[in-house]
Amino acid sequence: MRTRVLAAAGVIAATAFALAGCSGDSSSETSETWRTATSVEDGGGMDKLIEDAQAEGAFNAMGLYEDWANYGGLLDAFSDEYGIEINNDTSTGSSQDLVNAVVNRQGQDTSLDYLDTGLSYAVQADADGLLAEYLPATIDDVPEQYVGENDTWINQYGGTIAMACDASRIEVCPTSFQDLLDPQYQGQVALPDSPETSESSFMIVHAASLANGGSFDDIEPGVEFFRELKQSGNFLPVQGNAGTIETGETPILLEWTYTLQPIADRLADEADIELEVNIPTDGVVSSFYTASLNDDAPHPATARLFYEFLFSDEGQNLLLAGGVSPVRLDAMIDAGTADQDALDALPSAELGEMPSLEQRQANQQVIDAEWASAIQ
Repeated sequence: MRTRVLAAAGVIAATAFALAGCSGDSSSETSETWRTATSVEDGGGMDKLIEDAQAEGAFNAMGLYEDWANYGGLLDAFSDEYGIEINNDTSTGSSQDLVNAVVNRQGQDTSLDYLDTGLSYAVQADADGLLAEYLPATIDDVPEQYVGENDTWINQYGGTIAMACDASRIEVCPTSFQDLLDPQYQGQVALPDSPETSESSFMIVHAASLANGGSFDDIEPGVEFFRELKQSGNFLPVQGNAGTIETGETPILLEWTYTLQPIADRLADEADIELEVNIPTDGVVSSFYTASLNDDAPHPATARLFYEFLFSDEGQNLLLAGGVSPVRLDAMIDAGTADQDALDALPSAELGEMPSLEQRQANQQVIDAEWASAIQ
């Protein structure tokens, strides 16, 4: 998936997972009925789902950072509306860490109910039998290509790769991948994490490939670009985030538009830092992140209630307010239910090209084989 950029230091602290006393009735017969339900109707209807989720009383997640796609607002709204306790471990946010948590916490109250990962990780988790089959009531609004063939994952929101530059420290900000090779950016360019485990960084390498004569069928030029960037001394092999921008360690950071814009807003307000955010002119790549439910969720009713909320008009508008393009956006625009102010404020209303699942899988093998040597 990614290592999500943290927009506020306070977000780094994980919500405690002391769940022994707050797991609710997660092991009840009712909960087990929802574990096998594939739709809200299959489990007895929305009123029954709400009742049983409230009996469980808790929702476990990982890496849903407050300023990432407005998850802070989304989780608060869900908790307030249904009286559900949120246990959101923000000590990590990479897709692989989420999948590892599901694997390593089998049968434990501290396991995850819900996962937000890169597509490739959801597909593999499905193949490994880790995900539950469930579709929300609004599924007809979701284009077929954004739903897993086994109904175990759904692409829920998308964004576009961009580059942020601290204009308070850099006189001329880059607007293309080619610009990043300029000697004036010595020791200033960073990624959020390694593309070996990070969806955002993986997509950044795809964008660099397009910018350097490659394609979604050939990610090699993207790897070679970062090899050259490292050899030039411009690339910093550190995890860039809001904090490293603020301290001046990484004045240039590549990430998602919807991640960078909240950082820019906060740094302008709190640190008098002018962060310029540009979509590269020579490599425009977008991608969806993928929602799924743990088949071994400690709170199976709550997990499904969150899914219903996430894909409702209210949930999708809360994501839209976070600067992302929610998967039901076109249908909501047609129905007149999209938040117009949030829609007008989107950093990039039109999503760019996206690699297919097959292209991702082939390119991930290239990254796994070559990335470490390229940036060492």
